[in-house]
Amino acid sequence: MLRRVILVSLFVICAAPIARSAPKLDTAKIDAALGRKGSSTGGLYVVDFFRPNLTVTLEGVRLAPESVDSFVTFLQTGDQAEMMGEVCALQGEVTAAVGKLRAGGVEITGIHNHFLRESPRLMFIHFMARGRAADLARTFRAALAVTSTPLAAVPPVRQVTATPAWAGTVGNVLGFKEDAQYSSDYGGLTVGVPHAGFAPSPMLSYWFVNYMFFQEAPGGKIAATGDLATTSSELNPVLSVLTAQGFQIFGVHNHMIDENPRLFFVHFWKIGAPAELARGLKAALAVVHTQ
Repeated sequence: MLRRVILVSLFVICAAPIARSAPKLDTAKIDAALGRKGSSTGGLYVVDFFRPNLTVTLEGVRLAPESVDSFVTFLQTGDQAEMMGEVCALQGEVTAAVGKLRAGGVEITGIHNHFLRESPRLMFIHFMARGRAADLARTFRAALAVTSTPLAAVPPVRQVTATPAWAGTVGNVLGFKEDAQYSSDYGGLTVGVPHAGFAPSPMLSYWFVNYMFFQEAPGGKIAATGDLATTSSELNPVLSVLTAQGFQIFGVHNHMIDENPRLFFVHFWKIGAPAELARGLKAALAVVHTQ
């Protein structure tokens, strides 16, 4: 879980250059179209639709809200908005959701699993589009409406008043304390380290990221999941490190279809002690070009 440069148009009138201020993203219209408010982060507007109606388990762990989540990001670029996101769907919901996205002119950039052996089975539909922000938001909501995703605002699954000690251990071992955020709403610790193969921009920094998520598991252990962003030359070295460190590989996928260079996302899973998990992922990050 998971952060474009706005161009200012110049045109000449009577030989004098006049700068036209760039339009701003109308978040109020997005909120109205989606039926809930989002939040601004790293120059983007992000709206989550968690699925607390689903109890998804894997190896005795109930997956946290962060892992069972549809969400969308918006960015104003010139006169149009960009939208990127993903729909978390049950297997029987995928085709209908894709149909709604395509009917609204949204490009599908990937459909795949994030896990293996979870119950019930989840699939994730990645998408992107450009246009009027409110129209894009309505299309996203239409796709959610053909799933069993609760469309009304829902309360957090649980409340935690303090960051647990294990989260501090993970952040310290990884060495990315400033990028590690514990959230009771999301149900665990999120660490995002952008891939350095792209020019910095809010949308790319948010989506092209090495994403790691940690949550509590039975027996005092921690479950680590997420996806590491790799170029084609980094992919197999990362797989070698992860498997040597005892991580299960749940998939290798694309999230985009026309990015340059191409990125592939390695989905992983492991249950263990906090420091053990962090050391293994730190070793994998060492073979990836990170910012």
